[in-house]
Amino acid sequence: MQLEMKKENDRMRQEFLSQQLCAELIEPLVSPTPKSTKGSCAAPPTSGDDINGQTKDCELLVVGDKLPQVVALGKVYQDATTLHNVPLSPDMAKVTVEKVGFSYARVPLPSDEVTTVADAFQTFVAWPRDLIRFMPEPRVIISFHYIIILFIFIYYI
Repeated sequence: MQLEMKKENDRMRQEFLSQQLCAELIEPLVSPTPKSTKGSCAAPPTSGDDINGQTKDCELLVVGDKLPQVVALGKVYQDATTLHNVPLSPDMAKVTVEKVGFSYARVPLPSDEVTTVADAFQTFVAWPRDLIRFMPEPRVIISFHYIIILFIFIYYI
């Protein structure tokens, strides 16, 4: 059964890759109204998974004319193995779309309810792992001047 699902995912992915990107103009990142009416599909605004560190901020890409193009920002559920009680193939990840960049861009695996990135807003969708780019972790940068001032402060106390 998993082999059949993988073949179907590969077929759908190849079909998607052969199509052109629907979005023509760059749109600002917006937050459209979620399309899904199913309670199981809607992503909660603040997920309990965030507390456990199981999600990671990411950029979601689709294949454009020449290079992959960022179409949305979201969260990837790294440990998820199913989506709507259906097992995910190893090359797919469960994601939620939090900010939409190209609302008319087609999602890599369209369904009856979700065909564009705008449709995927605040819902769980499958996304190819090779079209997910993780956001860099924020770093704390301490300047040399700050270290000198801190040293002087500690020295004179």
